[in-house]
Amino acid sequence: MSLEIERKYLEPDFEAVRRRLREVGGVPLGVHFESNCIFDRVEGGFAEAGFLLRLRTQEWPERQRHILTLKMPSRADGPFKVREERECGISEAASLRGIFEGIGYVERARYEKVREEWRLPGVLVALDRVPFGLVAEIEGEPKAIETAERCLHLDKCKTSTKSYHTLHQEWCGARGLPPSLSFVFDEPERTRLREALGLTSGANREERA
Repeated sequence: MSLEIERKYLEPDFEAVRRRLREVGGVPLGVHFESNCIFDRVEGGFAEAGFLLRLRTQEWPERQRHILTLKMPSRADGPFKVREERECGISEAASLRGIFEGIGYVERARYEKVREEWRLPGVLVALDRVPFGLVAEIEGEPKAIETAERCLHLDKCKTSTKSYHTLHQEWCGARGLPPSLSFVFDEPERTRLREALGLTSGANREERA
């Protein structure tokens, strides 16, 4: 069990952030392709109650990892998003999906991103490319987050404590598009991004586990 404290920064200049990370001694932790599946009961109820049950697959050229996460209802804490989360590694993702289906859980949504991670003192910095834009995220204690955002000049960006799902819904609404719980790359873009990372073509590789 852990407490997630984070803040998002919308449409940052990734090259400028990377340059600043190198200048201040940030430690690069690698880049991976990420596939996420959100599960709920057939009749729903998890999202309405503020819970999130997620199966995440992270892929690097030499390995992949599956993580099951339960996020508890978030609470406001000023300019930060604070949420308790409970998670564990999973060795057989396909089997877990079968278990979920057996007890009446269904896949409610799916989303993808390319995540690049860096470590600075007291925080984890993520540069996320999602199908609807670029987002930076800093996770850590509030004071460390504020120090890091000033250091990386992210304090000039628009900030948000909203989930990616809410940000995507707002993005769709602003463009007159129908709401959608899922947001994934189209096949040509997915292939391009995966090949750039040295991954095999295709998506949602958690079924291989």
